[in-house]
Amino acid sequence: MDKKFHFRQNYGLFFGALNQNKPHKHYAVQIGMSLSSAFTLTVDDKIIETNTCFINSNQKHQLINEGNQLTILINPISRIGHYLILKQKEEQGFELNTHLSAAFKKILENYIRHQSFVKLCLDIHLLLNQSTDDYQKEYYVEDDRILNAIEYLDKNFDRVVSLEEIAATCFLSESRFLHLFKEKTNISFRRYQLWNKIVKSLPVLASQSITTTAHQLGFSDSSHYTRTFKETFGITPKFIASSK
Repeated sequence: MDKKFHFRQNYGLFFGALNQNKPHKHYAVQIGMSLSSAFTLTVDDKIIETNTCFINSNQKHQLINEGNQLTILINPISRIGHYLILKQKEEQGFELNTHLSAAFKKILENYIRHQSFVKLCLDIHLLLNQSTDDYQKEYYVEDDRILNAIEYLDKNFDRVVSLEEIAATCFLSESRFLHLFKEKTNISFRRYQLWNKIVKSLPVLASQSITTTAHQLGFSDSSHYTRTFKETFGITPKFIASSK
């Protein structure tokens, strides 16, 4: 089966074989699931055989699977990503939360039976959004200003939110906002801005070369774009471009 991709503003999903995966880390939070065969996950020198996994942002890992798998890469600075990170703190090891794992398994089984990638994408979108409906009721950030900042960035994803604007929204100085944002989320505001920029490059990448995409989105060159892309998703733009 050809590999398939789908991207939204705060996550991307991939279905297909991913059997040449070297040890690496990336900014995105990762969910992995396989029905056909268990994959081998290596994290912190631990080797785990599993059919489902959750890998936190910037967690060095290696995931090897000879069959097709579902991979979801999620922006940790989003309502969905932040919810998952907090939810997974309740779990032991790297297996996905039991409730979410069962829900994803049902969606994937339905896809395997009917082979409708559009339906798979819709079902996953509904599940992720449903899972975060009670986000504020279940969890909180110690400082509500950062929770409000995350939601503000989600609502204004289609435009560039400057440091000055987001700091003012939180009633903080720019330097205090940057410090507090990093302290509460473990991610820099600059890293969030790069996620935004990379996701906006994807429609261009779908029809243009990597070099053209890099220049159009304001990267200094294709090497800079490729490096940032890999740091974000753990794969190169070439991997996606090859599926055109």
